[in-house]
Amino acid sequence: MYKKRNNRNITKSYLQGAAYRYLERYATTEANLFFILKRKTDRILSQNDQEDFNISEIEAWINEVVVECVKHGLVNDRLYAESKMNSYSLSGNSLANIKNKLRSKGVPQDIINDVINEAISNTPDINFKSAIKYAKKRRFGPFRIRKLNETTFDKELASMARAGYSYSESIKILKGKLEDLEDVLYGN
Repeated sequence: MYKKRNNRNITKSYLQGAAYRYLERYATTEANLFFILKRKTDRILSQNDQEDFNISEIEAWINEVVVECVKHGLVNDRLYAESKMNSYSLSGNSLANIKNKLRSKGVPQDIINDVINEAISNTPDINFKSAIKYAKKRRFGPFRIRKLNETTFDKELASMARAGYSYSESIKILKGKLEDLEDVLYGN
């Protein structure tokens, strides 16, 4: 059975260990690592008497731990953004959606713009390909397996708009031919 630890001391070495344990399992950004460590210390502080702790010293330790992780190459915002960009675009996320996801993880805006612009220069139709992958995953348009009724097209169009795809891209896919879309997707 799980036992709750009540008297946990927050030290710099404890925060380093917590950061390393987190980084063993997950790739993250500087801002997100700071958030994770801050949340961990807030949880401990809420369970204990806050007068026993120097909160400004704890925040300084968190900053030091994050800086050390960046210095040692354990946290790299650009590398994180590039890998997530590839992963998200392969799974059918729009560029707008990818920007929002990266921003929510604390990736700086200049890195987001660089990564997006680099992806667009490498693959100019990356958003259209992602839209095709999204439609294929959701079985929209020519990938549809159910019969088309009077509301299906509008619902599919609305879903693609919510996912961040433009009206013209969505119409092109939903009214397109399966063979043409697969040619674009797989480069035949």
